[in-house]
Amino acid sequence: MRTLPRSASRRGSGILEVLISMALLSLAAVGAVMGMVAATRDVKDGQVLQGRRMLLEARVQRLWLASKADLAAQAITRPALFPPELGLGTAPWQLDPSAPQAGDVGTGAYFRVRPTGQVEPALDVPAGTPCLASTPDSLLPKDVYCREILVTKGLPKDLPPAAQAMVPAGALPFTFWTRAYRKNDSVERAVVHSEVFVL
Repeated sequence: MRTLPRSASRRGSGILEVLISMALLSLAAVGAVMGMVAATRDVKDGQVLQGRRMLLEARVQRLWLASKADLAAQAITRPALFPPELGLGTAPWQLDPSAPQAGDVGTGAYFRVRPTGQVEPALDVPAGTPCLASTPDSLLPKDVYCREILVTKGLPKDLPPAAQAMVPAGALPFTFWTRAYRKNDSVERAVVHSEVFVL
């Protein structure tokens, strides 16, 4: 039986060590790239989320100046299912009926949120266009966000009996809900805001 010289066996193990080192280095590089992609996505999502929240807050700010009696007249009994859990584009939620005005994100139902976080009304979308996955892109482009509203009687949730004393006798609270999302979003991805008004 013939044995290899010592130098030949060392050369073979050296190549194996280099291959293993390269494989480990490749895995580390892939991990670093995936981490950078995830971080970039999170930054972009954060900017877009900020823009979506601005859509909700701008609408509520306009309500602070409007007649609360007119708003309370639109209030319906709160649905059995918690409003943020209701399907997107389903009753009793409705697209924001306020007439859109150029440069005013507190009005209208359709918007574009740029990757920079800049929000602008999407005036090219016809009023009443449903914000559903089945809506053709020619009517509702994929980059358009929709705003829905809902007005319910009472507080967002029932208070425990001990906390009900916080609501003054004879007060008529109602909740104004706003929700922003893009077609094909899930209910979990929609951004929801509620504001309580009392008459």
